[in-house]
Amino acid sequence: MMRCSVLVLLFTLASLRSLFAADLPTVDQMFTASTHPMRYAVSLPSHWSSDRKWPVIIAPAAHYGHHQETLQMLAPLCEKRKADFIIVSPVIINSDPVAKMKAYRGEVADRISSADAKLGEGVRDNSARAEFDSAGIRAIIQDVQRLYGGEDRVHIVGFSASTHVAYLFLFNHPELLKSVFINSGGYQGRGVDADHIPLLHSPERARVAVKMIVGDQDRGFQFYADNWATTKPLLIRCGHPESRLHEEIIRQGNAEKLPVGHTWFPTRLMDFVIGIERETTP
Repeated sequence: MMRCSVLVLLFTLASLRSLFAADLPTVDQMFTASTHPMRYAVSLPSHWSSDRKWPVIIAPAAHYGHHQETLQMLAPLCEKRKADFIIVSPVIINSDPVAKMKAYRGEVADRISSADAKLGEGVRDNSARAEFDSAGIRAIIQDVQRLYGGEDRVHIVGFSASTHVAYLFLFNHPELLKSVFINSGGYQGRGVDADHIPLLHSPERARVAVKMIVGDQDRGFQFYADNWATTKPLLIRCGHPESRLHEEIIRQGNAEKLPVGHTWFPTRLMDFVIGIERETTP
């Protein structure tokens, strides 16, 4: 009788896991944050389970509609490295025209378009866009914690235009971050009130690791390099230890044959976040 009961229990647990697994997200699915209209896609480790906490990478694409490309780039690399990350690609507004954004037709697009129009023809309201992106990503982080066991602090990565969002979180919400990866982009203060930066010289800010990376044949190389040269001292003045601020230039003819143009550097990204996880894992 005891053996039979144990077998029934094991079968029931296995069935429940199977049913739950059927509801787990895939990279081609889109979700809406429970407390905000921001859309997002999410990828879980292949052996994900609900019995532990998981590190999270927030990886917005450079432009609207490329979220699947971001997940398709990072998810296989995580599996290959046996790196247990939840990867989330939020559909940000950032610098793109909202009229073309099917995900945000209606109230959201109308509100952003109205804010843009008040500034004049062809001008975009960066503050309104930053407010939407910031609130949306924070809502998604909370959902990922609740639904998938995401950790309290995340890694946020940005490429090209989406580095604006990565910098936004670095300056405004260091308490939510383990690290920030700035891939081929520059800081222009979008959504950041330079006179009211929170958590100056705090432990929350001091523990965040930051890396800037760019290829030396990137069309924006000189701007990104010069921009980092001015942004790094600003971060130090805010309380980021210089030892936590890293930079790398991928040179033409490098031994690993990495591209040197305007591109993601996913292997460097994974090297960085895996290294930070090793630092922070007891």
